[in-house]
Amino acid sequence: MSFDARVMLSRRLRFLPHRAFAMAHHALFQGELTTFRRPRTWSQLLAKKNLDDQPELVHVTADKYTVREHVAERIGAEHLIPLLQVVERAEDLDLEAPTGPYVVKGTHGCDMTILVRHPAAADHAKIRSTVARWLRTDFFTHGWRERPYEGLTPRAVVEEMIGDGTKPPADYKFFVFHGEPAMVVVDQDRFTAHTSTMLHPDWVPFRISGRFSQADALPEKPASYERMLEIARALGKDFTFCRVDLYDVDGHVYFGEITHNPGGGLVRLRPRAFDRALGNLWRNGTPIPEKFIQRS
Repeated sequence: MSFDARVMLSRRLRFLPHRAFAMAHHALFQGELTTFRRPRTWSQLLAKKNLDDQPELVHVTADKYTVREHVAERIGAEHLIPLLQVVERAEDLDLEAPTGPYVVKGTHGCDMTILVRHPAAADHAKIRSTVARWLRTDFFTHGWRERPYEGLTPRAVVEEMIGDGTKPPADYKFFVFHGEPAMVVVDQDRFTAHTSTMLHPDWVPFRISGRFSQADALPEKPASYERMLEIARALGKDFTFCRVDLYDVDGHVYFGEITHNPGGGLVRLRPRAFDRALGNLWRNGTPIPEKFIQRS
């Protein structure tokens, strides 16, 4: 069954109670049946965490607007992407104001992004219509029942488009366990020929695969990489696990988001032994075995 077919089938299961939905969802995408009562792998632990009540800081940091204050306090406001607008109604968007490329995002879920490279040619009616649909959506209920998004106020933000204004810069996703980065996923060309390269923090590839193809060549290590590691530690230390997304633009680090349930729990890592290795790291602090790391 294709990934898209699994997505469609999962949407038909939303009538199920929360735990039953989580079990069916996990079986559909991870290929195993579990009750999550004794989670061992990373994907099981992620699903179990999503079933539990969430600390308030999880909700604050899952919200793409409220997280900004938290990030400014932790690492400095200079790492925030410049904010142009925040609205709770689509009709309040001032789309005539931006003079350069900008990005519109929903703050209460994921997959809510519009890139506007040429403001003068933007279809304002279409943008407002899309944003209005986002703001009508309870992402927790109509998405994958991701608890971090439960109860968030629907908003949209308009931010400057960082980088060269033609495409988003590479996205560096740090998988942080107990405050220490254990994996870096480099997403490139997300809206065209998307590649997703999974690396050890030493900037060497893992011998693993996920949903997307890896880049043909090892991505160049960003100039700000050491600062990125510091930021990932600072923002991840409050959680047993989270993913911290960052960008490098001319050597300066910009914060993207904090994600507590990457991919909605849909991504199956191969080999499955690596999923268990991440679970051992999460539960016991056991380092990822060298057999998964391509050092030469």
